[in-house]
Amino acid sequence: MQLDIFEHSRDVVLRNAAIDALRERDTGACAQAVATLAAEYSTDPLLPAFGLLCERLRSPIPNPISREATIAILQETGGTIAAAAHEVFGRAAQEWLSPLWVGLAAAIAKYPFDSGNESLHSAPLLLHAGRWADAAVCIESIESWRRQPAPLAWMIEARCRLGGFDAIWPLLAELAWMAPRRAQALAPRLELPALDRLVRGFDAEYEGEGSPDDFSWLPAWALIADGGLAEGLRQTQDGAHSQPESCARAILGLLALERQGRHGELVENRRKLREAQPALFARYMQER
Repeated sequence: MQLDIFEHSRDVVLRNAAIDALRERDTGACAQAVATLAAEYSTDPLLPAFGLLCERLRSPIPNPISREATIAILQETGGTIAAAAHEVFGRAAQEWLSPLWVGLAAAIAKYPFDSGNESLHSAPLLLHAGRWADAAVCIESIESWRRQPAPLAWMIEARCRLGGFDAIWPLLAELAWMAPRRAQALAPRLELPALDRLVRGFDAEYEGEGSPDDFSWLPAWALIADGGLAEGLRQTQDGAHSQPESCARAILGLLALERQGRHGELVENRRKLREAQPALFARYMQER
C-alpha cells in the first residue's frame, strides 16, 4: 500500500524538483527536472509554465541592449513570465521575478527618462522588483523629477513603501494638481489605510463635476476634513497655480489665520474662498 502511494506521488516529487531548481535558479537542474516530468507525465498542467521560466533563466539580457529588445523583454516579463511565475510560486512569484526586473534595470541604467516612453527607464523596473530605496535614488537622478507626472508618481510609490502616508502626502498633493487622473489611479495601489479612508470620504462628500479631474480637489478637501494634514501640505512645491491648488493654499492660509485670531483677514479670505469654490466653502463652514 505504501509503495502504491509512493508511485502515485511520483508526479508531485518531479514537480517539486522543478520548483526547487527554479527557486535556486539552477538552469541545468531545472532543464533535467522538466525533461523528466515531461517524459513521465506529459500532460502535467505545470509543464508549460516550467518551460517558460526555465527558458527565461537560460536567456541572458543582451549587453548592450536595444530599445526594441528592451520593449520585448518588458512585455514578456510582465506578461507570460509573470503569469507563469504566479502559477508556479503563487504569492512568492514577486520574489522570484525580482532579479529579472533588477537585471533589466541594470541593462538600461544609462537610458535617459523619456516622457514619451516611460517604461524604458530603470526606476519603474526597480519598483517592480521591490527595490524601493534603489528606485528612489534612480528617480532623483532624473532632472526636474518632481515636475513630471511619471517620475513623481514613481517617487510616491517608492517613498510610500519606505515611509508610509506622511512621507508621500505632499507629493501626492502635487501629483493630484498636476495629473489628477494619474494620482487617482495610483492611490489605491499604495494600499495605505489612511489614504484609503481619505479618498472614500472625498468620494462620498465632494460635489464635483463628475470628471476624473475632480481628484485635483482632494488636497483642498482633505485640509478641511483633517486640519492635521496642513503641515504636510506646507511642504508642497508651487505648481501651475491651478484653481484646485490655489484653493488648497487659500485654505492653508485660513487655517493659519484661525490659529492667530486675525478676524478681519479671516472674513476677507473666507469671502474669496466662497467666490472661488462654493462647495468647498460650504464644507469648510460646516464645523465653524
